[in-house]
Amino acid sequence: MSEELEQASEDLVEKSKASRAAARGPIGRIILFIQQVIAELRKVNKPTFNELRNYTGVVLGFVTVVMLIILGLDLMFGSGITWLYTAFDTTN
Repeated sequence: MSEELEQASEDLVEKSKASRAAARGPIGRIILFIQQVIAELRKVNKPTFNELRNYTGVVLGFVTVVMLIILGLDLMFGSGITWLYTAFDTTN
């Protein structure tokens, strides 16, 4: 399978070099770019519903953990700053 992909990639490179030589104008280059993007998008594997659900759960779990860590640090530094200003208060 990897040999097929390598061959397809090499063919795509050769085809793009030939197409680029033929299309020297700005419109031709834009069309060539769009054709290459579509060719690359055809190679993309779409996840199944179960994979998508699992990946979504992992991302939401990770974001929740990071939010809790940042919340803890914010509360800790806020308490430290409050203590610092009240411990060294010279207005009393």
